[in-house]
Amino acid sequence: MKKRILSILLLTTLALSLCSVAALSFAANPRVVVHLKGAYNPDTQLTYVMNNMSWVTWSVVYDDIAASDLTGADMLIMVQANSTLDFNDDELAAIKSWFEKGGKAVWVAADSDFGNDALRQASANSALEYLGSALRIEAASAEDPVSNGGAPDMVLGVSDNVDPEFAHLVSGVERGLFHGPGIVIGYVGGSYVALETDAPDGVYVIMTTSDVGVVVDDSEPVPEVHEAGAEGSFPLMAMEVDYDSGNIVIATGDAPFGQYMGLYKPEMIWPDRYGVDANPQQGGRLFENIVDYVTQYGGMLIDSVNVIEAKEGEIFSLEGEVSGLEGEVSTLEYQVSELEGDVSDLEADVSGLEGDIGGLIVQIAGLVEDVAGIEVALAAAQSSAGIWQMYAIATLVLGAVVGYFVGPMLKK
Repeated sequence: MKKRILSILLLTTLALSLCSVAALSFAANPRVVVHLKGAYNPDTQLTYVMNNMSWVTWSVVYDDIAASDLTGADMLIMVQANSTLDFNDDELAAIKSWFEKGGKAVWVAADSDFGNDALRQASANSALEYLGSALRIEAASAEDPVSNGGAPDMVLGVSDNVDPEFAHLVSGVERGLFHGPGIVIGYVGGSYVALETDAPDGVYVIMTTSDVGVVVDDSEPVPEVHEAGAEGSFPLMAMEVDYDSGNIVIATGDAPFGQYMGLYKPEMIWPDRYGVDANPQQGGRLFENIVDYVTQYGGMLIDSVNVIEAKEGEIFSLEGEVSGLEGEVSTLEYQVSELEGDVSDLEADVSGLEGDIGGLIVQIAGLVEDVAGIEVALAAAQSSAGIWQMYAIATLVLGAVVGYFVGPMLKK
């Protein structure tokens, strides 16, 4: 989700930057600290950096770095000018204390595993591990027989394989110098992973070898992920974004300055090898893009990603609640439908009962008529019985009279 949101925000930011580059990129004077450990003064390339990027407040530390050196800093670039000088525990503790305040950026530069250069790999990894980063430098070197500055180890990394969320970092950049670089890999859950296939969450590939890059194993130990002789597009620069703290970690297989030949405008030192007429590259533009991003508007974009993701989470939760309510409504509608069916059945029963009652009323009416007829017949019968009784009594009386008078007469 974060990658999708970040892509949208970056497109919006780039569109706005076309309207007001100055307002977006140079709104403040960020402070960048360069830890050029073991050097005595800025090398030529770092001097170019500080002169050309005058909108940045630069500070250079040559000895052990302390907490006071990082006061007010937005970004720290760690380069071992002397490969034999490791970052000690006190330095790492001071860096981590500053880093954990949030909204910070650290660029950790490494080197190949050739000779004493391999010491820089171990030191870079100790710093990355101490900071809790998922980025590591593999115990190997990368060469490129096609994209280079005159020899396979003078690798000109390409921007072709940049993760789309950070394509703006390589705007105007086709190639950049990584002179004798190491390979950037990942470390997750106790296992090393190849970033080109299994990048952890929040990790983005910026620059790689061309697709015919070669893994070279110059010294022990053996590479953690890739096999010596393997070909492919191997990461030379990667960025890790911690969206919770707003911190950014950049790891590179070589340095932007302070080592043999750095990323930043090598054409100003060696024009016949890296100039526009030889092996053109845009490492200076790449470096400036990155510094501008992490010190100027990277924090704004990270905050925006977090806000949008939180809102999307709220929307998702509300959608779940709506879905639940819709389910309840559907259940209620089903219950209403069932009740309507019961009512219909009851209405049918009532209608049937009404029909039965109507039949009973008709039967009762018939019975009433029958009873009335019976009562009439009974009355008639009673009347008829009374007449006959009178006749019988009259006959009896007449017989008695006759007998009383006629009998004696007959005897005479």
